[in-house]
This record gives sequence, structure tokens and C-alpha cells, in this order.
Amino acid sequence: MLDWNQLHKQLGSVSKHHSQLAAKFLSFARYVQEQVTDNTFQIKGISVSLHIEDGYFTTAFAGRTLRFSFSPTISENGSLVGNVTCILTKDFPEKLFVPVGEFTFTGNGKTNIVGPDGCDLINIDNDAHAICVTLNFIHESLSK
Repeated sequence: MLDWNQLHKQLGSVSKHHSQLAAKFLSFARYVQEQVTDNTFQIKGISVSLHIEDGYFTTAFAGRTLRFSFSPTISENGSLVGNVTCILTKDFPEKLFVPVGEFTFTGNGKTNIVGPDGCDLINIDNDAHAICVTLNFIHESLSK
């Protein structure tokens, strides 16, 4: 059990880092929304709804709705990181929530997702990376 001073210090730090991570998640969601609503975006039929005050955004494509939910978590090294869980929601024949995948990210947006080249980690604070991550989850959901 932590003492009062340890709790004060650690929870104060969590509060500060949570705000930073939440802002990064909002940027990620907005990058996705801006790109799919741009008339020049080549893939048609994707919609995005932001529910940032509730900690998530959704995408809809080909009759499938995905929820990207944000929550902070303590990493193995003790630092606070953002955790994004992607869930496919189905209403018929019964209400189901099917896990599609998840990833973590740091305060600068660096994720634990390895890019297609196998070398670099994806950064959700980059519009091209943000849409790439989202499209990959959408693609993965098609097999669920």
C-alpha cells in the first residue's frame, strides 16, 4: 500500500499524463474524421462519429460499426500510456461486442504497432499513420 505522499505524487502525475494522452487520442480521431470526409479520399462509404467526451469514436463501413475506445493504463515500466481498444459492434441477431484489436501509445503518439516495413513504429500523431491504423482495423473487422 502506498503512503499519502506517494499517492499524491503518483496520482498527480497520472492526472497530468492522462490529459496529454486524451488530447493525443482526440487528435487521432480528428485526423481520421478529416481524411474520410475529404472529397478526395479514395475509399468511399466510411463515416466517423466522435464521442470524445465518452472516450471513444466510431467508424461505420460496409454495414459494420467499429468503436475505438480510449483508456489510460500503467505500462510495464510504470509510465501511463494510452490504450485503444477496437471493438466491432453487432446488433443482429443479438447484441454482440467482438474484439478486433488494440494498441497502446505514448504521450508523443508513438504506438506499439510495427509498420508494414517491419522497422518503424506507427505514430498516431501523424495523419497518414492515423488513417492507416484505422483502415487496418476496419479491414480486420471484415473477417469477424
